[in-house]
Amino acid sequence: MCFCRSPGSATIDSLPRLTFISAINIRWTHLEWMCRELDRERFDVSFLLVSIAGTRPYLEEFLTREGIPFTTLDCKLRPLSIARTVWRIRRYCRRQRVDIVHTHIFFASLVGLLGAWLAGVPVRVNTRHHAVMNHGTSFFWLDRLCNLLSTRVIATSEMLRQVLVGPEHVAPGKVSLVHLGIDLETFERPPAAEVAALAARYNPRRAAPVIGVIARHIELKGIQFVIPAFRRLLTGFPDAYLVLAHASGPYTPGLQQQLAEISADRYVLIRFEPDVAALYKIFDLCVHVPIGPQEESFGLVYVEALAAGVPSIFTLSGVAPELLVHRRNAWLVGYRDSDQIYDGMKALLGDDALRASLVEEGRRTVATAFSARRMVREIEAIYSRDLAKAAESTGA
Repeated sequence: MCFCRSPGSATIDSLPRLTFISAINIRWTHLEWMCRELDRERFDVSFLLVSIAGTRPYLEEFLTREGIPFTTLDCKLRPLSIARTVWRIRRYCRRQRVDIVHTHIFFASLVGLLGAWLAGVPVRVNTRHHAVMNHGTSFFWLDRLCNLLSTRVIATSEMLRQVLVGPEHVAPGKVSLVHLGIDLETFERPPAAEVAALAARYNPRRAAPVIGVIARHIELKGIQFVIPAFRRLLTGFPDAYLVLAHASGPYTPGLQQQLAEISADRYVLIRFEPDVAALYKIFDLCVHVPIGPQEESFGLVYVEALAAGVPSIFTLSGVAPELLVHRRNAWLVGYRDSDQIYDGMKALLGDDALRASLVEEGRRTVATAFSARRMVREIEAIYSRDLAKAAESTGA
C-alpha cells in the first residue's frame, strides 16, 4: 500500500471528497488529463489503484508528482482476495467520508462500486469503457450488477448509450453521454526530439510510406485484415513499412502466421509505447478497422489520429459514426474487408491533395468537441448535479 498527501488548504475539509478507482497497469493518459483539468478548488481528489497480480500501477508515479493522495490495493483474481479488496474499499470510503466514487475499467468498477455501495457513498459514477464484449458470456450479469450499483453511468458514445438503455435495461435518466477528450496540443505538436527518437528506434532504415496500427492483438480490432492489405501494397510500394503498436494479446499467434509471409524488414512489432502522440507522427497513414459497429465503446484512435494530422483508414465503430465522413475527414471502409483497406491505402498514397484535405478537416472535426477540458467540465457538472440530488433526497 502506498499513500501520499497533496498540499492542503484551509477549506479542504469542506470540499466534496472525490475518489477515482481504476485497475490499469500501463500508462493511460485519460486519468492524467482528468487530474490536470479537474478543478481542485471544488473537489478533494484521491485515488484507489487496484493492482492485479502484483504489478505496480503506472499511475503511481504521476500521482506522486502531482501531489494527489493515492492508495494501492493489491488484489489477486481469487474469491477471497477480491472480497478482501471490496472490504478495504468500503473501509476506505467510510474512513475518508467519500462523497463521490468514480470507477474506470471493468474489474475496478466491479470491486469499487460494490465497496462504495456497502460504504453508503451517495454518488457512484461508472464510466463504461467497453461495449458488448460481455454480452453472451457469463460476465454479462456482472455488467448488469455494475449498472445497478452505479447512481450514474457515463456512456462515451451514442452507440454505447443505446447499448446501456437497450439490451442492458439501464434507466435512460441514469445514463449521461460524455465523449472522451484528449489533450489536443499533445497530439498536434509533440516535441520534435521525441518524434525523431521514436523514428530512429522503430524505423531506423527510414522506410516509407509507413502504415501505422495502434491496437491490441485481439480479434475484434481487425488487424488480421490489415496485414493482407499491406502485403498487397508492397507490390506497388516495395519500401512500405508496417508498424504494429500495442502488439500483444491472445490473437498474436494468428497474426504472426500472417506476418510470416512478409519480409521481416518490412514491419515492426511494438509491445507498448507510452508516448503515443509522438508515435503517430512517424506514420504516413493510420489504419484502425474494428470488425463491427459495437466493437469499440469509444475508440480513442479515431480522435487521436485526426488530432495528430495523420490521414486515416477507418471502419465505423464506437464514436466513429458521430464524427467521420468518407473522404471528408477519413477514408472509410467496410468491416472485415482487406480489399477495401488496400484500395484505401493505394488511393491515399497516390493523392497528395486528398491526404492534405483529410488532415485539415480531421483537425477541424476534433478541435473543440473532443478536448480534455470539455470532457472534464461536463463530468464536473455531473458530480455537482448528482451531489445536489443526493443531498435533497436525504434532506441534508
